[in-house]
Amino acid sequence: MKRVSKLVVYGLITAAIAFTIISTNIYPLPSWATAIAQVTQTETTSPKRLNITVNVTEPDDLKVSEGEQIAKGEIIADRERERTRLTAQQKQLQLSLDRLKAASITPPAAPQAVPTVMALPPVSYLEHEAAVEKTKSAIASIESELELKQQEINYLSGVKNLDPIILEHEQAKLKQLKQEHTAAVRDYQLAMGKMQTAKDSRKYQEYQASINSARRVEEMNQARLNYQRQLAEYEQRLTDREFQVTQLQEKLNEIENAIATLSVVKSPYAGTVRRVNWLGQSPDGSLTAEVTLMVESDREAERKRRREQRNSLSQQQ
Repeated sequence: MKRVSKLVVYGLITAAIAFTIISTNIYPLPSWATAIAQVTQTETTSPKRLNITVNVTEPDDLKVSEGEQIAKGEIIADRERERTRLTAQQKQLQLSLDRLKAASITPPAAPQAVPTVMALPPVSYLEHEAAVEKTKSAIASIESELELKQQEINYLSGVKNLDPIILEHEQAKLKQLKQEHTAAVRDYQLAMGKMQTAKDSRKYQEYQASINSARRVEEMNQARLNYQRQLAEYEQRLTDREFQVTQLQEKLNEIENAIATLSVVKSPYAGTVRRVNWLGQSPDGSLTAEVTLMVESDREAERKRRREQRNSLSQQQ
């Protein structure tokens, strides 16, 4: 019976020891860092050795070295330069995006209607025609007087013993009538010339009016073509800006996502860095390192904390 009792006691002790060995919950790490913990002691919930695998851009991003003691929450890896570079790109892209959105694109002004031009007033040649008829009548009247005066002179030339002075006097009248006839013919020609000039001037005005009308139509058509071209350019600029905004926004989202992945890896426990092993380089150029952390037990951490407190008090005294 004593032997059975001893076996029962040993069994209970073994079960108690097995029950106290529990797994640890590792401190959450970023997506680009992994940790593997091995539990080798039973007096604490913390692992004794913790392997943390991190990806960094350059060796300086690893903030710990072998033999270094680190506290809980202390930074193990931080890609500061990469974050600074990406942040600068983010600011530049955001600035470019804000400027692009703020830039105004003015639509072209529609062509104004071409003002109407008054038509040529109606033309009249009555005054010129009257002048022509007047000169024609004067010529006809003078020609009648010339004919009568010539008949009278012919008659007087046949009269015997006629005083020569009378004949000379009548011939002088005939000469005067001929001069008046010449002047009347000249006035007729002048009147005809003025009427023809007025008609030619009217034709020239009508010709200029037709040219101006054709020019106005051409200018109107050209203005419409220019407006259509400017409108197409305006719509193209809007399309180009929208495309550029989309491209910049996509790049900005990529930068923001890249910055979000650059989380800081912190130690979940206090301990000593036992080893830093560089595993290799990824195709994207990042470096992979494995940090082996020898974790302090809860009792050791408590003793260390109390020792530091005593040292602090002694220094103050």
